[in-house]
Amino acid sequence: NAITITATCPVGLIGDDIQTVAKEMTEKLGISVVAFNCEGYKGVSQSAGHHIANNGFFKNWVGEGEAEDEEIEGFTVNLLGEYNIGGDSYEIERVLEKCGIKVIATFSGDGTYDAATKAH
Repeated sequence: NAITITATCPVGLIGDDIQTVAKEMTEKLGISVVAFNCEGYKGVSQSAGHHIANNGFFKNWVGEGEAEDEEIEGFTVNLLGEYNIGGDSYEIERVLEKCGIKVIATFSGDGTYDAATKAH
């Protein structure tokens, strides 16, 4: 449904224009193609790279899809800053579910295009 282009370290050194590639491919393919200039997911524990990716998700995808047709019982949340290193997000979601809280989307560890578009 969508494509992401994530710059690696060599792309940052070479200076490839991945933003233009993403724009051209969006037009050619008719789907959302988003580029993230976060070479090697820079920063301590890759935190700066995830921050850049999260900003891209919010700018390009959040709220773009149809909200769920059926009413969800209980409370819902979106997890921001969850990178799912070592499976953390699975445990977080399990505990929240026991509390009656459904996770709609996570950003950016296990984030998906479909979930992000429904994270109104």
